[in-house]
Amino acid sequence: MQQKPLDGIKILELSSIVTASLATMILCDQGAEVIKVEPTGIGDSMRYLGTQKGGFSAIFANCNRGKKSINLNLKDQKEVKKLLKLVKEADVFISNYRPGVNEKLGLGLEDIRKVNPKIIYVSISGFGDEGPLASAPAYDHVIQGMSGATSIQANGDQPAYMKTLICDKITGYTACQALTAALFQRERTGIASHIKLSMLDSAIFFLWPDGMMNETLLDKDVKKLPPLSASYSSLIHAKDGFFTIAAMTDAQWYGIFDAINKPEYKTDPRFIDASARSENMSDLVAEAIFSFLDLTLEEAIQALRANDVPCAPFTPREEVINQPQVIASKTIFQMDSPHQGKMNAVSHPAIFDGQRLKVTKTAPSLGEDTEEILRKLK
Repeated sequence: MQQKPLDGIKILELSSIVTASLATMILCDQGAEVIKVEPTGIGDSMRYLGTQKGGFSAIFANCNRGKKSINLNLKDQKEVKKLLKLVKEADVFISNYRPGVNEKLGLGLEDIRKVNPKIIYVSISGFGDEGPLASAPAYDHVIQGMSGATSIQANGDQPAYMKTLICDKITGYTACQALTAALFQRERTGIASHIKLSMLDSAIFFLWPDGMMNETLLDKDVKKLPPLSASYSSLIHAKDGFFTIAAMTDAQWYGIFDAINKPEYKTDPRFIDASARSENMSDLVAEAIFSFLDLTLEEAIQALRANDVPCAPFTPREEVINQPQVIASKTIFQMDSPHQGKMNAVSHPAIFDGQRLKVTKTAPSLGEDTEEILRKLK
């Protein structure tokens, strides 16, 4: 059996929607045992979002594979006591309920630490537990609007969403990294951390390096140039389709100029080096895009690759999994779910010691493991 980095780590998850669910699924892929505690009734509301089969959705399956599900009524103190028995054996307690909710349930930090002082406690919320919005609800759309994401995506004066749960997911990744660091710290020092993480902080931190570059330098003599988002104005149109280019170095830009038969651009003062191109990016993008209209998609890609320019044809969402590179990398594999039948799944992106991390269990049905888990507690 494959040895995984987090074999032996036990995690209790109380959550809904994506943030904590995605974080613990990543850790589950890496070997942790994750017990997802869901409330009686409907369980995690993510079970009912979008395309579904077998009683729950594809997005739930994509964020909860490999886990066990236990169904408890946490408004009943007898049920809470059952959960606290599980706490005794756990390494991590993670929740994305709003600040104050776990405390009302008898599952706050002090309650959990009384049972297990060595447990790592992770609290995820929309805005943290301080400030005017501490108790406010938050979902991805709200955080996109507040974090600058919709401004970065704007087309002119019209702000726009990223049409994916970007803030939910980056919060999950951030929680995963922080939690792993806390496990490492506990291993070295014995200190068990209480991690607090807000979606708004996570989103701003994620967007900051490039999205907030013009809000970083504060002196009056700062030379402000167009943000990197200007280079994402649109995909490039060939005669018969769209493609993308990402050029950073002089050599790559000179390769583009050769591909469009514009060698004179190499000595054009507007485009001669990185600083000049940055100042004149709008002109550069407009002129380069226009030049490709005379080429077919295949001609454009061949010309660019012949000049070692990073590029790729536009790939429709439904064709992503059929790309030769994706197939060669074994990025996508098939699983058989007892609840949802055959399904595509995505491999964990990190390859440890030359091996993909094997995933053998799909997402559980609501409360699927309740009896088995509670039986072991008696």
